[in-house]
Amino acid sequence: MEAKRENPVEKLVDRIRKRPYSFISDNCPIKSAEFARRCTEMGVEAKVAPCLALFYLRVPVVDFRVPIVGPHFYTEVLGKRYEVSREPNDEKGFGIVYNGEPKVLVRLGRFKPFIRE
Repeated sequence: MEAKRENPVEKLVDRIRKRPYSFISDNCPIKSAEFARRCTEMGVEAKVAPCLALFYLRVPVVDFRVPIVGPHFYTEVLGKRYEVSREPNDEKGFGIVYNGEPKVLVRLGRFKPFIRE
């Protein structure tokens, strides 16, 4: 039997997602840019896409969700969208609930990450 080979991009996504989210030092734009930079270093085209997205803020006492529109970043690799800021359905940190992926309302462009040499 042939062992299933794992895609190196998927392995990288999992590794970055599993890092603890920090609003200051390891947030959405930082993780997205790092993921795109590492993909580019592996020879895979990747771009970071800033956007405005719909999130839900969870009020813990009454278990009520308030919709919020705010800035968000994701990475496009070979035409596929990757959310790397945190694990899907992760409710830790600032009470933001993802319910899968944030709903992108307006994409504000795409850019390639800076590559260190």
